[in-house]
Amino acid sequence: MGEFEKLLEESLELKEIRRGEVIKCKVVKLDDRNVYVDIGYKVEGIIPRDELPDAKVGDEIKATVVRFTKGGSPLLSYRKYMEERFIGFLRNAFEKGRFITGTVVGKSEEGYLVDISGLRALLPYKEAMKNLKEGRKVVVKITKLEREEGKLKVTLSQRDYIRRKEERKKERILSKLKVGDVVEGKVIKIDPDKGITLLIGGVLRAFLPLEELSWSRDRNPYNYAEIDERLRVKVKRIPKDGQFVFVSLRDMKENPWEKVKESLQKGQKVSGKVVEVNDKGLVVEVMEGVEGFVPKDEVSYDGTTYRKGDKVSAQVLEVDPSRKKLILSIKRTLPKPWEEYTKENPVGSRVFGKVERIEGARAFVDLGKGVVGVIHRIDLSWLKPGRIEDVLKVGELREFAVLGLDGKYVKLGLKQLTENPWDKVLKNYKVGDKVKLTVKSVHPFGAFLQFPEGLDGLLPISEIPKGVKLEDKQEVEVRIIELSQEKITLSMKEEEKREDEDIIKSVGSDKGFTLGDIFKKKIKM
Repeated sequence: MGEFEKLLEESLELKEIRRGEVIKCKVVKLDDRNVYVDIGYKVEGIIPRDELPDAKVGDEIKATVVRFTKGGSPLLSYRKYMEERFIGFLRNAFEKGRFITGTVVGKSEEGYLVDISGLRALLPYKEAMKNLKEGRKVVVKITKLEREEGKLKVTLSQRDYIRRKEERKKERILSKLKVGDVVEGKVIKIDPDKGITLLIGGVLRAFLPLEELSWSRDRNPYNYAEIDERLRVKVKRIPKDGQFVFVSLRDMKENPWEKVKESLQKGQKVSGKVVEVNDKGLVVEVMEGVEGFVPKDEVSYDGTTYRKGDKVSAQVLEVDPSRKKLILSIKRTLPKPWEEYTKENPVGSRVFGKVERIEGARAFVDLGKGVVGVIHRIDLSWLKPGRIEDVLKVGELREFAVLGLDGKYVKLGLKQLTENPWDKVLKNYKVGDKVKLTVKSVHPFGAFLQFPEGLDGLLPISEIPKGVKLEDKQEVEVRIIELSQEKITLSMKEEEKREDEDIIKSVGSDKGFTLGDIFKKKIKM
Protein backbone atom coordinates (compact mmCIF):
# COMPACT_ATOMS: atom_id res chain seq x y z
CA MET A 1 0.00 0.00 0.00
CA GLY A 2 1.37 3.46 -0.90
CA GLU A 3 2.10 6.20 1.58
CA PHE A 4 -0.73 8.29 0.14
CA GLU A 5 -3.35 5.57 0.75
CA LYS A 6 -2.08 4.99 4.30
CA LEU A 7 -2.55 8.69 5.10
CA LEU A 8 -6.07 8.60 3.64
CA GLU A 9 -7.00 5.59 5.75
CA GLU A 10 -5.74 7.27 8.92
CA SER A 11 -7.51 10.58 8.19
CA LEU A 12 -10.85 8.90 7.35
CA GLU A 13 -10.63 6.30 10.12
CA LEU A 14 -10.93 3.53 7.57
CA LYS A 15 -8.11 1.38 8.86
CA GLU A 16 -10.46 -1.57 9.18
CA ILE A 17 -11.16 -1.64 5.39
CA ARG A 18 -8.63 -3.58 3.35
CA ARG A 19 -8.29 -4.56 -0.28
CA GLY A 20 -10.03 -7.85 -1.02
CA GLU A 21 -12.36 -7.44 1.97
CA VAL A 22 -16.08 -8.23 1.46
CA ILE A 23 -18.35 -5.47 2.79
CA LYS A 24 -22.10 -5.19 3.19
CA CYS A 25 -23.43 -2.20 1.29
CA LYS A 26 -26.67 -0.28 0.78
CA VAL A 27 -27.36 1.65 -2.43
CA VAL A 28 -27.90 5.33 -1.63
CA LYS A 29 -27.40 7.05 -4.99
CA LEU A 30 -27.06 6.30 -8.73
CA ASP A 31 -25.72 8.10 -11.77
CA ASP A 32 -24.88 7.01 -15.32
CA ARG A 33 -21.41 5.75 -14.36
CA ASN A 34 -21.52 4.65 -10.72
CA VAL A 35 -23.58 3.15 -7.95
CA TYR A 36 -22.87 4.86 -4.57
CA VAL A 37 -23.24 2.69 -1.49
CA ASP A 38 -23.27 3.27 2.26
CA ILE A 39 -20.62 1.05 3.83
CA GLY A 40 -21.13 2.30 7.41
CA TYR A 41 -18.36 4.88 7.33
CA LYS A 42 -18.03 8.56 6.63
CA VAL A 43 -17.19 8.03 2.96
CA GLU A 44 -19.50 6.29 0.45
CA GLY A 45 -18.20 3.38 -1.58
CA ILE A 46 -18.33 3.37 -5.39
CA ILE A 47 -19.31 0.45 -7.63
CA PRO A 48 -19.22 0.74 -11.47
CA ARG A 49 -22.77 1.00 -12.82
CA ASP A 50 -22.19 -1.66 -15.51
CA GLU A 51 -21.73 -4.24 -12.71
CA LEU A 52 -25.18 -3.42 -11.29
CA PRO A 53 -27.27 -2.21 -14.26
CA ASP A 54 -30.55 -2.99 -12.47
CA ALA A 55 -29.63 -1.53 -9.06
CA LYS A 56 -32.15 0.64 -7.19
CA VAL A 57 -31.77 2.95 -4.20
CA GLY A 58 -32.29 0.93 -1.05
CA ASP A 59 -30.90 -2.34 -2.43
CA GLU A 60 -28.63 -4.16 0.01
CA ILE A 61 -25.72 -6.05 -1.52
CA LYS A 62 -22.20 -7.26 -0.85
CA ALA A 63 -19.09 -6.20 -2.74
CA THR A 64 -15.33 -6.65 -2.59
CA VAL A 65 -12.92 -3.73 -1.91
CA VAL A 66 -10.66 -3.23 -4.93
CA ARG A 67 -8.78 0.02 -4.21
CA PHE A 68 -9.18 3.63 -3.07
CA THR A 69 -9.69 6.66 -5.30
CA LYS A 70 -7.59 9.81 -4.99
CA GLY A 71 -10.59 11.42 -3.33
CA GLY A 72 -10.46 8.81 -0.59
CA SER A 73 -13.53 6.80 -1.57
CA PRO A 74 -13.20 3.03 -1.61
CA LEU A 75 -13.79 1.51 -5.07
CA LEU A 76 -15.78 -1.74 -4.77
CA SER A 77 -16.64 -4.54 -7.22
CA TYR A 78 -19.86 -6.54 -7.13
CA ARG A 79 -18.67 -8.70 -10.02
CA LYS A 80 -15.50 -9.71 -8.22
CA TYR A 81 -17.48 -10.56 -5.11
CA MET A 82 -19.80 -12.84 -7.14
CA GLU A 83 -16.89 -14.47 -8.95
CA GLU A 84 -15.02 -15.16 -5.71
CA ARG A 85 -18.17 -16.45 -4.10
CA PHE A 86 -18.89 -18.98 -6.82
CA ILE A 87 -15.41 -19.72 -8.15
CA GLY A 88 -14.96 -22.62 -5.79
CA PHE A 89 -18.36 -24.05 -6.62
CA LEU A 90 -17.77 -23.67 -10.37
CA ARG A 91 -14.27 -25.13 -10.26
CA ASN A 92 -15.53 -28.18 -8.37
CA ALA A 93 -18.37 -28.71 -10.89
CA PHE A 94 -15.95 -28.24 -13.81
CA GLU A 95 -13.33 -30.66 -12.50
CA LYS A 96 -15.83 -33.38 -11.56
CA GLY A 97 -18.07 -32.95 -14.63
CA ARG A 98 -21.16 -32.27 -12.59
CA PHE A 99 -24.38 -30.85 -14.00
CA ILE A 100 -25.41 -27.38 -12.89
CA THR A 101 -28.51 -25.34 -13.69
CA GLY A 102 -28.90 -21.89 -15.11
CA THR A 103 -31.40 -19.59 -16.83
CA VAL A 104 -31.24 -18.30 -20.39
CA VAL A 105 -31.18 -14.50 -20.20
CA GLY A 106 -30.25 -13.51 -23.74
CA LYS A 107 -28.30 -14.19 -26.93
CA SER A 108 -25.02 -13.13 -28.50
CA GLU A 109 -23.39 -13.86 -31.85
CA GLU A 110 -21.69 -16.92 -30.33
CA GLY A 111 -24.54 -18.44 -28.36
CA TYR A 112 -27.00 -18.14 -25.51
CA LEU A 113 -26.22 -16.13 -22.38
CA VAL A 114 -26.96 -18.15 -19.24
CA ASP A 115 -27.26 -16.74 -15.75
CA ILE A 116 -25.78 -18.99 -13.05
CA SER A 117 -26.52 -17.42 -9.67
CA GLY A 118 -25.60 -13.97 -10.94
CA LEU A 119 -22.72 -14.96 -13.21
CA ARG A 120 -23.22 -14.84 -16.95
CA ALA A 121 -21.86 -17.79 -18.91
CA LEU A 122 -21.81 -18.63 -22.63
CA LEU A 123 -23.70 -21.61 -24.04
CA PRO A 124 -22.57 -21.91 -27.70
CA TYR A 125 -25.37 -22.63 -30.17
CA LYS A 126 -23.73 -25.86 -31.33
CA GLU A 127 -23.67 -27.10 -27.71
CA ALA A 128 -27.31 -26.27 -26.98
CA MET A 129 -30.81 -27.46 -27.77
CA LYS A 130 -32.47 -25.60 -30.64
CA ASN A 131 -34.57 -22.49 -30.13
CA LEU A 132 -34.04 -21.92 -26.44
CA LYS A 133 -36.25 -19.09 -25.18
CA GLU A 134 -35.31 -16.39 -22.70
CA GLY A 135 -36.24 -17.49 -19.19
CA ARG A 136 -35.77 -21.20 -20.01
CA LYS A 137 -34.06 -23.27 -17.30
CA VAL A 138 -31.17 -25.36 -18.63
CA VAL A 139 -29.07 -28.22 -17.26
CA VAL A 140 -25.47 -27.90 -18.39
CA LYS A 141 -21.83 -28.85 -17.79
CA ILE A 142 -18.92 -26.42 -17.64
CA THR A 143 -16.52 -27.04 -20.54
CA LYS A 144 -14.20 -24.08 -19.98
CA LEU A 145 -13.37 -22.03 -16.86
CA GLU A 146 -10.71 -19.35 -17.22
CA ARG A 147 -9.87 -15.71 -16.65
CA GLU A 148 -9.43 -13.31 -19.52
CA GLU A 149 -8.33 -9.74 -18.85
CA GLY A 150 -9.14 -10.19 -15.18
CA LYS A 151 -12.67 -11.44 -15.81
CA LEU A 152 -13.96 -14.95 -15.25
CA LYS A 153 -15.08 -16.62 -18.48
CA VAL A 154 -17.35 -19.67 -18.26
CA THR A 155 -18.38 -21.78 -21.27
CA LEU A 156 -21.18 -24.37 -21.05
CA SER A 157 -22.57 -27.38 -22.94
CA GLN A 158 -25.90 -29.22 -22.95
CA ARG A 159 -24.63 -32.18 -25.01
CA ASP A 160 -24.13 -34.65 -22.15
CA TYR A 161 -27.50 -33.78 -20.67
CA ILE A 162 -29.23 -34.20 -24.03
CA ARG A 163 -27.46 -37.52 -24.64
CA ARG A 164 -28.43 -38.89 -21.21
CA LYS A 165 -32.01 -37.69 -21.66
CA GLU A 166 -32.24 -39.43 -25.07
CA GLU A 167 -30.88 -42.71 -23.71
CA ARG A 168 -33.46 -42.80 -20.95
CA LYS A 169 -36.24 -41.99 -23.41
CA LYS A 170 -35.05 -44.75 -25.77
CA GLU A 171 -35.07 -47.27 -22.90
CA ARG A 172 -38.66 -46.32 -22.03
CA ILE A 173 -39.81 -46.70 -25.67
CA LEU A 174 -38.12 -50.09 -26.12
CA SER A 175 -39.56 -51.40 -22.85
CA LYS A 176 -43.09 -50.90 -24.20
CA LEU A 177 -42.50 -51.72 -27.91
CA LYS A 178 -43.50 -55.09 -29.44
CA VAL A 179 -43.74 -56.62 -32.92
CA GLY A 180 -46.93 -55.57 -34.72
CA ASP A 181 -47.14 -52.17 -33.04
CA VAL A 182 -47.82 -49.20 -35.29
CA VAL A 183 -45.41 -46.31 -34.67
CA GLU A 184 -44.71 -42.96 -36.24
CA GLY A 185 -41.22 -41.84 -37.20
CA LYS A 186 -39.48 -38.94 -38.84
CA VAL A 187 -37.50 -39.68 -42.03
CA ILE A 188 -33.85 -38.77 -41.39
CA LYS A 189 -32.14 -40.63 -44.25
CA ILE A 190 -33.07 -42.08 -47.65
CA ASP A 191 -30.75 -44.58 -49.34
CA PRO A 192 -31.96 -45.51 -52.85
CA ASP A 193 -30.09 -48.83 -52.62
CA LYS A 194 -31.19 -49.88 -49.13
CA GLY A 195 -34.22 -48.10 -47.77
CA ILE A 196 -35.42 -45.42 -45.38
CA THR A 197 -34.17 -44.61 -41.87
CA LEU A 198 -36.65 -43.11 -39.43
CA LEU A 199 -36.38 -41.70 -35.91
CA ILE A 200 -39.10 -42.79 -33.49
CA GLY A 201 -39.77 -40.47 -30.57
CA GLY A 202 -36.74 -38.49 -31.63
CA VAL A 203 -34.37 -41.12 -30.16
CA LEU A 204 -34.95 -44.66 -31.52
CA ARG A 205 -33.80 -45.49 -35.03
CA ALA A 206 -36.01 -47.63 -37.28
CA PHE A 207 -35.10 -49.05 -40.68
CA LEU A 208 -37.60 -49.50 -43.52
CA PRO A 209 -36.10 -51.85 -46.19
CA LEU A 210 -36.96 -51.46 -49.87
CA GLU A 211 -38.97 -54.68 -49.92
CA GLU A 212 -41.21 -53.38 -47.14
CA LEU A 213 -42.12 -50.14 -48.90
CA SER A 214 -45.27 -51.11 -50.78
CA TRP A 215 -47.36 -53.75 -52.53
CA SER A 216 -46.42 -52.17 -55.82
CA ARG A 217 -43.32 -53.00 -57.85
CA ASP A 218 -41.90 -49.57 -57.18
CA ARG A 219 -38.83 -49.88 -54.96
CA ASN A 220 -37.73 -46.27 -55.23
CA PRO A 221 -37.87 -44.89 -51.67
CA TYR A 222 -38.06 -41.34 -52.99
CA ASN A 223 -41.57 -42.14 -54.29
CA TYR A 224 -42.75 -42.82 -50.75
CA ALA A 225 -41.07 -40.27 -48.52
CA GLU A 226 -38.93 -37.17 -48.29
CA ILE A 227 -36.45 -36.07 -45.65
CA ASP A 228 -38.22 -34.77 -42.49
CA GLU A 229 -41.52 -36.34 -43.56
CA ARG A 230 -43.36 -38.33 -40.90
CA LEU A 231 -44.39 -41.93 -41.67
CA ARG A 232 -46.60 -44.40 -39.82
CA VAL A 233 -45.13 -47.90 -40.00
CA LYS A 234 -45.60 -51.31 -38.38
CA VAL A 235 -42.87 -52.89 -36.23
CA LYS A 236 -41.52 -55.97 -38.02
CA ARG A 237 -38.57 -57.05 -35.83
CA ILE A 238 -36.75 -55.84 -32.69
CA PRO A 239 -33.04 -56.90 -32.49
CA LYS A 240 -31.67 -57.84 -29.08
CA ASP A 241 -29.17 -54.97 -28.98
CA GLY A 242 -32.06 -52.49 -29.20
CA GLN A 243 -30.05 -50.02 -31.28
CA PHE A 244 -32.76 -49.90 -33.95
CA VAL A 245 -35.88 -51.77 -35.09
CA PHE A 246 -37.08 -53.02 -38.47
CA VAL A 247 -40.41 -51.67 -39.71
CA SER A 248 -42.78 -52.16 -42.65
CA LEU A 249 -44.94 -49.75 -44.63
CA ARG A 250 -46.46 -52.48 -46.77
CA ASP A 251 -47.91 -54.34 -43.77
CA MET A 252 -49.97 -51.28 -42.93
CA LYS A 253 -52.32 -51.97 -45.84
CA GLU A 254 -53.88 -54.69 -47.96
CA ASN A 255 -53.18 -55.12 -51.67
CA PRO A 256 -54.63 -51.85 -53.02
CA TRP A 257 -55.30 -53.17 -56.54
CA GLU A 258 -58.09 -55.28 -55.05
CA LYS A 259 -59.89 -52.05 -54.21
CA VAL A 260 -59.35 -50.61 -57.70
CA LYS A 261 -61.88 -53.04 -59.22
CA GLU A 262 -64.68 -51.32 -57.34
CA SER A 263 -63.34 -47.84 -56.72
CA LEU A 264 -62.06 -46.71 -60.16
CA GLN A 265 -63.95 -46.48 -63.46
CA LYS A 266 -63.27 -45.00 -66.88
CA GLY A 267 -64.13 -41.31 -67.00
CA GLN A 268 -63.89 -40.91 -63.22
CA LYS A 269 -62.07 -37.93 -61.74
CA VAL A 270 -59.39 -38.75 -59.15
CA SER A 271 -56.83 -36.91 -57.06
CA GLY A 272 -53.25 -37.96 -56.54
CA LYS A 273 -49.62 -37.06 -55.97
CA VAL A 274 -46.88 -36.94 -58.60
CA VAL A 275 -44.26 -39.54 -57.67
CA GLU A 276 -42.18 -39.57 -60.86
CA VAL A 277 -41.46 -37.26 -63.79
CA ASN A 278 -39.91 -38.57 -67.00
CA ASP A 279 -39.66 -37.74 -70.71
CA LYS A 280 -42.82 -39.67 -71.56
CA GLY A 281 -45.08 -38.16 -68.92
CA LEU A 282 -45.92 -38.36 -65.22
CA VAL A 283 -46.57 -41.15 -62.75
CA VAL A 284 -49.32 -40.22 -60.30
CA GLU A 285 -50.14 -42.14 -57.14
CA VAL A 286 -53.93 -42.06 -56.71
CA MET A 287 -53.93 -44.25 -53.62
CA GLU A 288 -51.30 -46.14 -51.68
CA GLY A 289 -49.67 -48.62 -54.05
CA VAL A 290 -51.79 -47.64 -57.07
CA GLU A 291 -50.02 -45.54 -59.66
CA GLY A 292 -51.40 -44.20 -62.89
CA PHE A 293 -49.53 -42.95 -65.93
CA VAL A 294 -50.25 -39.56 -67.50
CA PRO A 295 -48.90 -39.45 -71.11
CA LYS A 296 -47.01 -36.28 -71.97
CA ASP A 297 -49.75 -35.00 -74.30
CA GLU A 298 -52.32 -35.45 -71.51
CA VAL A 299 -50.44 -33.36 -68.93
CA SER A 300 -51.54 -29.83 -69.84
CA TYR A 301 -52.75 -27.49 -72.54
CA ASP A 302 -50.24 -24.74 -71.87
CA GLY A 303 -47.01 -26.61 -71.15
CA THR A 304 -47.41 -26.48 -67.36
CA THR A 305 -44.92 -28.82 -65.70
CA TYR A 306 -45.20 -30.70 -62.43
CA ARG A 307 -42.68 -31.84 -59.86
CA LYS A 308 -42.52 -34.82 -57.56
CA GLY A 309 -44.86 -34.29 -54.64
CA ASP A 310 -47.29 -31.99 -56.49
CA LYS A 311 -50.98 -32.66 -55.89
CA VAL A 312 -53.02 -33.07 -59.08
CA SER A 313 -56.50 -34.00 -60.32
CA ALA A 314 -56.88 -36.38 -63.27
CA GLN A 315 -59.46 -38.24 -65.32
CA VAL A 316 -59.32 -42.03 -65.75
CA LEU A 317 -58.85 -42.90 -69.43
CA GLU A 318 -58.19 -46.61 -69.01
CA VAL A 319 -58.11 -49.00 -66.04
CA ASP A 320 -57.18 -52.69 -65.88
CA PRO A 321 -56.57 -53.93 -62.29
CA SER A 322 -55.48 -57.41 -63.43
CA ARG A 323 -52.52 -55.85 -65.27
CA LYS A 324 -52.05 -53.05 -62.73
CA LYS A 325 -52.63 -50.61 -65.57
CA LEU A 326 -54.11 -47.15 -65.09
CA ILE A 327 -53.96 -44.40 -67.72
CA LEU A 328 -54.86 -40.86 -66.65
CA SER A 329 -55.26 -37.36 -68.08
CA ILE A 330 -54.68 -34.17 -66.13
CA LYS A 331 -55.58 -31.70 -68.85
CA ARG A 332 -59.06 -33.16 -69.39
CA THR A 333 -60.00 -31.99 -65.92
CA LEU A 334 -58.95 -28.42 -66.76
CA PRO A 335 -60.88 -25.68 -68.61
CA LYS A 336 -59.99 -25.45 -72.32
CA PRO A 337 -57.67 -22.44 -72.45
CA TRP A 338 -58.86 -21.28 -75.89
CA GLU A 339 -62.47 -21.17 -74.69
CA GLU A 340 -61.47 -19.26 -71.56
CA TYR A 341 -59.48 -16.88 -73.74
CA THR A 342 -62.44 -16.00 -75.96
CA LYS A 343 -64.58 -15.42 -72.87
CA GLU A 344 -62.08 -12.82 -71.73
CA ASN A 345 -61.50 -11.55 -75.29
CA PRO A 346 -64.78 -11.87 -77.24
CA VAL A 347 -65.17 -11.46 -81.01
CA GLY A 348 -64.04 -7.98 -82.02
CA SER A 349 -61.45 -7.65 -79.26
CA ARG A 350 -57.99 -6.42 -80.09
CA VAL A 351 -55.16 -8.59 -78.73
CA PHE A 352 -51.41 -8.87 -79.07
CA GLY A 353 -49.57 -12.03 -80.00
CA LYS A 354 -46.20 -13.27 -81.21
CA VAL A 355 -46.01 -14.98 -84.60
CA GLU A 356 -44.88 -18.51 -83.82
CA ARG A 357 -44.71 -20.17 -87.24
CA ILE A 358 -46.06 -20.00 -90.78
CA GLU A 359 -47.48 -23.01 -92.54
CA GLY A 360 -48.72 -22.55 -96.11
CA ALA A 361 -51.57 -20.04 -96.20
CA ARG A 362 -51.90 -19.63 -92.42
CA ALA A 363 -49.81 -18.45 -89.50
CA PHE A 364 -49.90 -19.52 -85.88
CA VAL A 365 -49.67 -16.90 -83.13
CA ASP A 366 -48.67 -17.37 -79.50
CA LEU A 367 -51.27 -15.54 -77.39
CA GLY A 368 -49.77 -16.61 -74.05
CA LYS A 369 -50.82 -19.09 -71.36
CA GLY A 370 -50.76 -21.94 -73.85
CA VAL A 371 -53.32 -20.33 -76.17
CA VAL A 372 -52.50 -20.38 -79.90
CA GLY A 373 -54.18 -18.22 -82.51
CA VAL A 374 -54.43 -18.90 -86.24
CA ILE A 375 -54.75 -16.36 -89.04
CA HIS A 376 -55.55 -17.33 -92.63
CA ARG A 377 -54.22 -15.48 -95.62
CA ILE A 378 -57.70 -14.23 -96.54
CA ASP A 379 -57.84 -12.32 -93.25
CA LEU A 380 -54.53 -10.52 -93.73
CA SER A 381 -55.77 -7.65 -95.93
CA TRP A 382 -58.89 -6.24 -97.57
CA LEU A 383 -56.84 -6.14 -100.74
CA LYS A 384 -55.92 -9.28 -102.59
CA PRO A 385 -53.42 -10.90 -100.17
CA GLY A 386 -50.07 -12.04 -101.46
CA ARG A 387 -47.80 -14.47 -99.66
CA ILE A 388 -48.40 -14.59 -95.93
CA GLU A 389 -44.64 -14.18 -95.37
CA ASP A 390 -44.86 -10.71 -96.98
CA VAL A 391 -47.14 -9.54 -94.19
CA LEU A 392 -46.07 -11.49 -91.10
CA LYS A 393 -42.61 -12.38 -89.83
CA VAL A 394 -41.87 -15.19 -87.41
CA GLY A 395 -41.00 -13.78 -84.00
CA GLU A 396 -42.69 -10.39 -84.40
CA LEU A 397 -45.26 -9.07 -81.97
CA ARG A 398 -48.44 -7.84 -83.68
CA GLU A 399 -51.93 -6.68 -82.86
CA PHE A 400 -54.80 -8.83 -84.12
CA ALA A 401 -58.58 -8.84 -84.06
CA VAL A 402 -60.37 -11.80 -82.46
CA LEU A 403 -62.75 -13.42 -84.97
CA GLY A 404 -63.86 -16.45 -82.92
CA LEU A 405 -62.72 -20.05 -82.54
CA ASP A 406 -61.21 -22.34 -85.14
CA GLY A 407 -61.12 -25.73 -83.42
CA LYS A 408 -58.66 -25.46 -80.55
CA TYR A 409 -57.26 -22.24 -82.03
CA VAL A 410 -58.42 -18.65 -81.63
CA LYS A 411 -59.21 -17.31 -85.09
CA LEU A 412 -57.49 -13.98 -85.75
CA GLY A 413 -57.52 -11.29 -88.41
CA LEU A 414 -55.46 -8.27 -89.39
CA LYS A 415 -57.76 -6.62 -91.93
CA GLN A 416 -60.56 -6.46 -89.38
CA LEU A 417 -58.50 -3.89 -87.45
CA THR A 418 -59.34 -1.33 -90.16
CA GLU A 419 -62.48 -0.30 -92.03
CA ASN A 420 -63.12 -2.15 -95.29
CA PRO A 421 -61.74 0.23 -97.97
CA TRP A 422 -64.17 -1.21 -100.53
CA ASP A 423 -67.02 0.12 -98.41
CA LYS A 424 -65.38 3.54 -98.47
CA VAL A 425 -64.85 3.51 -102.25
CA LEU A 426 -68.41 2.39 -103.00
CA LYS A 427 -69.63 5.17 -100.74
CA ASN A 428 -67.33 7.90 -102.11
CA TYR A 429 -67.43 7.18 -105.88
CA LYS A 430 -69.73 6.10 -108.72
CA VAL A 431 -69.33 5.09 -112.36
CA GLY A 432 -68.61 8.12 -114.52
CA ASP A 433 -66.76 10.10 -111.82
CA LYS A 434 -63.54 11.72 -112.91
CA VAL A 435 -60.71 11.51 -110.42
CA LYS A 436 -57.04 12.40 -110.24
CA LEU A 437 -54.97 9.41 -109.19
CA THR A 438 -51.29 8.49 -108.90
CA VAL A 439 -49.78 5.78 -111.06
CA LYS A 440 -48.67 2.97 -108.77
CA SER A 441 -47.18 0.61 -111.35
CA VAL A 442 -47.07 0.22 -115.15
CA HIS A 443 -47.45 -3.15 -116.90
CA PRO A 444 -47.81 -4.42 -120.54
CA PHE A 445 -51.54 -4.89 -119.92
CA GLY A 446 -52.04 -1.41 -118.48
CA ALA A 447 -51.41 0.34 -115.18
CA PHE A 448 -52.57 0.31 -111.59
CA LEU A 449 -53.60 3.63 -110.09
CA GLN A 450 -53.98 4.09 -106.36
CA PHE A 451 -57.02 5.63 -104.67
CA PRO A 452 -56.62 7.64 -101.47
CA GLU A 453 -58.50 4.85 -99.70
CA GLY A 454 -55.58 2.52 -100.46
CA LEU A 455 -57.26 0.49 -103.22
CA ASP A 456 -55.90 0.05 -106.72
CA GLY A 457 -57.92 0.65 -109.88
CA LEU A 458 -56.96 -0.96 -113.19
CA LEU A 459 -56.38 1.27 -116.21
CA PRO A 460 -56.33 -1.25 -119.10
CA ILE A 461 -54.02 -0.63 -122.02
CA SER A 462 -57.13 -0.31 -124.19
CA GLU A 463 -58.24 2.69 -122.10
CA ILE A 464 -54.99 4.59 -122.53
CA PRO A 465 -54.97 6.95 -125.57
CA LYS A 466 -52.41 6.18 -128.23
CA GLY A 467 -49.15 7.95 -127.73
CA VAL A 468 -49.64 8.39 -123.98
CA LYS A 469 -46.87 6.88 -121.88
CA LEU A 470 -47.38 6.55 -118.18
CA GLU A 471 -44.72 6.53 -115.49
CA ASP A 472 -44.73 5.52 -111.83
CA LYS A 473 -45.90 8.24 -109.43
CA GLN A 474 -47.37 10.25 -112.28
CA GLU A 475 -50.69 11.94 -111.52
CA VAL A 476 -53.35 11.50 -114.20
CA GLU A 477 -57.04 12.21 -114.53
CA VAL A 478 -59.19 9.18 -115.25
CA ARG A 479 -62.84 8.27 -115.38
CA ILE A 480 -64.41 5.36 -113.49
CA ILE A 481 -66.05 3.09 -116.03
CA GLU A 482 -66.67 0.08 -113.77
CA LEU A 483 -67.14 -0.08 -110.01
CA SER A 484 -68.16 -3.12 -107.98
CA GLN A 485 -67.10 -5.00 -104.87
CA GLU A 486 -63.35 -5.69 -105.28
CA LYS A 487 -63.14 -4.39 -108.87
CA ILE A 488 -62.45 -0.88 -110.25
CA THR A 489 -61.81 -0.22 -113.95
CA LEU A 490 -60.60 3.17 -115.19
CA SER A 491 -60.23 5.00 -118.49
CA MET A 492 -58.24 7.97 -119.75
CA LYS A 493 -60.23 8.28 -123.00
CA GLU A 494 -63.06 10.66 -123.69
CA GLU A 495 -66.40 8.92 -123.38
CA GLU A 496 -67.46 9.53 -127.06
CA LYS A 497 -64.18 8.24 -128.43
CA ARG A 498 -64.32 5.20 -126.21
CA GLU A 499 -67.83 4.37 -127.49
CA ASP A 500 -66.62 4.55 -131.12
CA GLU A 501 -63.82 2.14 -130.36
CA ASP A 502 -66.23 -0.22 -128.68
CA ILE A 503 -68.41 -0.19 -131.79
CA ILE A 504 -65.47 -0.81 -134.05
CA LYS A 505 -64.44 -3.76 -131.90
CA SER A 506 -67.96 -5.16 -131.90
CA VAL A 507 -68.52 -5.00 -135.66
CA GLY A 508 -65.01 -5.48 -136.87
CA SER A 509 -63.93 -8.61 -138.85
CA ASP A 510 -61.18 -9.87 -140.99
CA LYS A 511 -62.93 -8.21 -144.00
CA GLY A 512 -62.84 -4.74 -142.35
CA PHE A 513 -65.75 -2.32 -141.81
CA THR A 514 -67.21 0.89 -143.22
CA LEU A 515 -68.51 4.14 -141.81
CA GLY A 516 -72.00 2.90 -142.64
CA ASP A 517 -71.43 -0.03 -140.32
CA ILE A 518 -70.43 2.32 -137.53
CA PHE A 519 -73.54 4.52 -138.00
CA LYS A 520 -75.78 1.49 -138.08
CA LYS A 521 -74.23 0.28 -134.86
CA LYS A 522 -74.80 3.66 -133.21
CA ILE A 523 -78.41 3.74 -134.34
CA LYS A 524 -79.00 0.31 -132.83
CA MET A 525 -77.42 1.47 -129.63
